[in-house]
Amino acid sequence: MSVDQITAFGFHGHPKPQFFFEAQRRTHFLAISANTAALILAAPAHATSSSIESTPLPPVQMAAYQFNNKLLVGKPISSSSMDRFNQPNLVDPGRYLVDVFINGNFHSRTTIEFIASQNNAVFACLDDPFLKSLGVQASHISPQTDSSCAPVEQRVQGATAVFDLPKLRLDISVPQAFMSKSPVGSVKVAELDAGESMAFFNYDGNYYRSSAYGVSSDYSYLGLNSGINLGLWRLRQQGNYNYQTNAGNSAGHWNTIRSYAQRALPDINSELTLGDNYTNSNLFSSIGFRGVSLSTDERILPNSQLGYAPVVRGVALTHARITIRQAGHIIYQTTVAPGPFVIDDLNATSFQGDLNVEVDEADGRVARFTVPFSAVPDLLREGASRYSISVGEVRQIVDVNAGFLDATYQRGLSNSLTANVGVRLASDYQSYLAGAVVGTKLGALGINGIFSQSRDIDNERIRGWRAATTYSYTYQPTSTSLSLASYRYSTKGYRDLLDALGARSANRNGQTWTSSTFQQRNQFSANINQNLGRFGQLYLSGSVSDYYDGKDKDTQFQLGYSNSYQSISYNLSVSRQQVGAFQNAIVSNFPTNTGQQVNQTTASSNTNLFMFSVSFPLTLGGNTASMSSSVSNQTNSGSNVQTSIAGIADAAQTLSYGINVAHQESQGQSSAGINVQKQLPSVTLGGSYSLGQHFWQTGINARGALVAHSGGLTLGPYLGDTFGVIEAKGAEGAEVRNGGGARIDSKGYALIPYLVPYRYNDISLDSKGINDNAEIEGSQYRSAPYAGASVKIKFSTRLGRAVLIAAKLPDGSMLPLGSNVYNGEKVVVGMVGQGGKIYARAANEQGNLTVAWGNAEDQRCVISYDLSTLPVDDQPLFKFKAVCVPSVEGDLNKS
Repeated sequence: MSVDQITAFGFHGHPKPQFFFEAQRRTHFLAISANTAALILAAPAHATSSSIESTPLPPVQMAAYQFNNKLLVGKPISSSSMDRFNQPNLVDPGRYLVDVFINGNFHSRTTIEFIASQNNAVFACLDDPFLKSLGVQASHISPQTDSSCAPVEQRVQGATAVFDLPKLRLDISVPQAFMSKSPVGSVKVAELDAGESMAFFNYDGNYYRSSAYGVSSDYSYLGLNSGINLGLWRLRQQGNYNYQTNAGNSAGHWNTIRSYAQRALPDINSELTLGDNYTNSNLFSSIGFRGVSLSTDERILPNSQLGYAPVVRGVALTHARITIRQAGHIIYQTTVAPGPFVIDDLNATSFQGDLNVEVDEADGRVARFTVPFSAVPDLLREGASRYSISVGEVRQIVDVNAGFLDATYQRGLSNSLTANVGVRLASDYQSYLAGAVVGTKLGALGINGIFSQSRDIDNERIRGWRAATTYSYTYQPTSTSLSLASYRYSTKGYRDLLDALGARSANRNGQTWTSSTFQQRNQFSANINQNLGRFGQLYLSGSVSDYYDGKDKDTQFQLGYSNSYQSISYNLSVSRQQVGAFQNAIVSNFPTNTGQQVNQTTASSNTNLFMFSVSFPLTLGGNTASMSSSVSNQTNSGSNVQTSIAGIADAAQTLSYGINVAHQESQGQSSAGINVQKQLPSVTLGGSYSLGQHFWQTGINARGALVAHSGGLTLGPYLGDTFGVIEAKGAEGAEVRNGGGARIDSKGYALIPYLVPYRYNDISLDSKGINDNAEIEGSQYRSAPYAGASVKIKFSTRLGRAVLIAAKLPDGSMLPLGSNVYNGEKVVVGMVGQGGKIYARAANEQGNLTVAWGNAEDQRCVISYDLSTLPVDDQPLFKFKAVCVPSVEGDLNKS
């Protein structure tokens, strides 16, 4: 019986009858009646349930298990028919929806036809296109001698195929030498899911009311992130509405943040964006603009190609085992044939430490060598590249709509060298970038130089340079990491595009422009981490910036120490920040896009902060919680003490809470507050309240999503950019696993708020809570969506009432034990158990079930049922007796 002919059975939330058990499969359920339970009991004593579910034994060992017919109670069918239960991994011919694995790696979920050979052995029919899709080289696929299928063992030398019926898993093994090489974790473009056309609305709203010294204020906010998916095109719009009332005055404002359309271009590993966007900030500064951009989308790359990792080259003298270690840990291992080898699919690791390569030859010889490995963010793999092209108008400075072009390109030339080039052009502005990233034994060093040419506020042409360096290194003997150090120097004539446009705009208004980058001369920053083992971790970070005119020097640093003792974690930190004064300037508010310019003159400020914090877990009422306390002292604020408890209040982990108390020395007052959040299937609700001397505050918030699709409207959790809609008709109450609390609603739909683009996502339902008259055929599916796709996943469900029939033949004798039971569509729904009992699920109130124990006309009978005549009670099972009358139907094995 094939999987597309199996009916799902089971009781959800109710005990099952003792004479049968239910086996749940990944994609379908199969109800196994009492004879199967008896057959298992007839196995040798050591064949426990755990051994049955373990890794399949070799065929020779499995053939040793023989079911003893004498242990069966009832009228068995013929011995030859019972012998099929002695065959390991018994498979009936038919079409099965299975998970296909090639050499242990998931390939796809697809329908495979299983056919019987002349000796009645059943095997998977795999044609040439399917074998090639698995990655088998065409030259190693033997041609078929005729139109009929042949086992894969006869098609590819050394190949095997093992089908695990309970798991609906087909494991195909092919010698690695016959396989086409593809990166680990790659998803073929043909297997990507573009999803369906849908519209969605994410909302995030809150209301906040406060009162201080008798003056009340109200604030309302609604953020909307909406979109429409049409094929591979994704239309998006982000905006928010603010409304506030203060001292009798009120005002509201709608702010459009961003509107754009995007389309994935996986064939060139890129993404096209039309509308509002931001330029890439890898090389040039980021600019908000409205226009067109085309750039590399590295999410399309397989995991083994993401980030930086060097290419390892060597020579093996025999069939050798290659082991690669970093900081003493094995990160990669493989075997290679004699001759030169190249390993170019290392997963990106941290920026810590060289790679130690060990070549273990078959004759016992061992060769070792080291590959330097230190990286900064712009270091690329050998042969990898990254590009970005943007054309449009600047949109983040008021009254400035200057057109510009921005293009950058990076290329990994070797393990230790990456080249960078870029150009940025606009009216009265040009800048050109060139640089490189070099990896050495003493760390990775990145150097970029930018030349700019523009016109100043007096329309005079000015030129300048900016040189920037970055450095990363880990000294392994002491576990000291200089995670990122950077230095940047600019000549007085250097201008960033935003500074050049902003200065000219401010000058037209009779004002002066400044920003954190305008006329900056030097900037130095560093982050150092020292691992002290069981004594904790020490970290130091700092930065210094100075300017040519208009602004004083900025300085900040932080020194911290952290450690833990058993379950108690603690942290100690000291920081100092000095912000230089602006001299009568117009201050840029990037990265926001309102472009407002405000006259602002500020004095320099110095802030010192000392903080000590400690946290530890709690158990309250059987639920987890944590308690944390901190004490701090800040310039002009005095000492502050805070203590809070946060935790989960229910077993389903949908209700969270927080309680806090605080005391401020400078204000001489104490305060206390509480907040709660409840995650419902269709929305997340929250509220807060706090009270102190002369003030109080309260607030509420709601966050969720609404999706319009071909099946109607569905509410659910707040959505990510890539999401899914599950359809499971009749499965109301089933929970979406890892779905943020989403459940199948009364219409049969639920939202999956987050899917990872260009990766296989396992999507499954938990049938706990589903109504008793429905069952899910298939508890898990896989999907690899495009970025931004809205995928629809349909779970098949079977509706109907569960029935338990005590059936006999017209002469009063029992039905043959182990006979198959079919419904009106010739779908196998189970087998006859001991005592002639049949468990099934009736899709209709009236119908027929056919019992067959052979192909002859006198080896089948029909049971008619009418549930409307039976008493209705709260039991999930209809129980009744019936007579199975002779049948003259055709061959039940032909649909």
